[in-house]
Amino acid sequence: MKRTIPVILALLGLLLLAWLLHRPSPAVRQSATNPVAASESPPSPSFPQTRLSKEPTNRTPEPGETFSNFSKAGITNWEEVAQQKQEAGLWEWKVPINFYGRVVDQSNEPVAGATANFTWNDLSPTGTSRDSTTSDGDGLFRLENRMGKGLSVSVSKEGYYTPTSEKIMSFEYAYPLGQAFKPDAGNPVVFHLRKKGHGEALIHGENLFGFDTNGTIRYLDLLAGKNTLTPPGDLAVQFTRGARNSDGKYDWSVGISVPDGGLLESDDEFMFEAPTDGYQPLIQIKMTADDPSWASGGKKKFFFQSRGGSIYGRAEATIYPRYQKGAAIALDYYVNPTGSRCLEPQQ
Repeated sequence: MKRTIPVILALLGLLLLAWLLHRPSPAVRQSATNPVAASESPPSPSFPQTRLSKEPTNRTPEPGETFSNFSKAGITNWEEVAQQKQEAGLWEWKVPINFYGRVVDQSNEPVAGATANFTWNDLSPTGTSRDSTTSDGDGLFRLENRMGKGLSVSVSKEGYYTPTSEKIMSFEYAYPLGQAFKPDAGNPVVFHLRKKGHGEALIHGENLFGFDTNGTIRYLDLLAGKNTLTPPGDLAVQFTRGARNSDGKYDWSVGISVPDGGLLESDDEFMFEAPTDGYQPLIQIKMTADDPSWASGGKKKFFFQSRGGSIYGRAEATIYPRYQKGAAIALDYYVNPTGSRCLEPQQ
């Protein structure tokens, strides 16, 4: 009996040791009840953890950065992820803004003392910030060390005209990626101004002149502002027009000539001096109803020399081949009655 008790205790000890060796660990039991938690790793410390409702993060993600690594990091708080993605998207509004410009006149000479006004989008309370500077003796100006998204620049100076196309010039610094504006101090953006002259007393008119569409020639006396069937005239105009087809289109044509002179087309915004030569006898538009580029009107801009070379002028014509029962031309014109080629109006 005394020998039996130690044997029994030894067997019990062995059974206890075997149970302890094969008992599952707490981590394994957690994995069995929540397999996702065991496989997750903490969020990457390189991503911002602040929310948009608080102070914005100072981190500026690289343009084009994606957020697929959020899911790879095992994040389950997707509301926070969405907020972080929005916050990181603010990189567009925190791009460095530097700008270098140069101002020249119509002779490509530098303009000193021109005012350059800047407006840029940013994260300021108003959403935009402004600044201004003036060009130096070489016509150069700059804006540096700002942060934002896009920049608008306007340049002006008293005694100069600003071209319509350059009244406000815009530059995008953040988007589209790979095509954003890249400032270059060695290659500044050029702005053009035109110095105002003394100008002369010109006859100016903005009139709508009506015409028949059967080929009848009518004469425009721009000194008197009249539209007549007989000369004298500074311009002679002739319209033709056919019937509409099933698409509502029609053949039409217009010819503009000068009885004793010529015309010279131009795309210059500042047509302030009439050329001495190069004039042509006729400006014409012909349109057929089956023309793929058919249009119901047109525009022409030209100098003219009339009355044997004693009159110079300039005009912008908007042409309406179908207007009420006939046709019409809206003409904005300037005429110098003195015979001078100066076509800049007095200021």
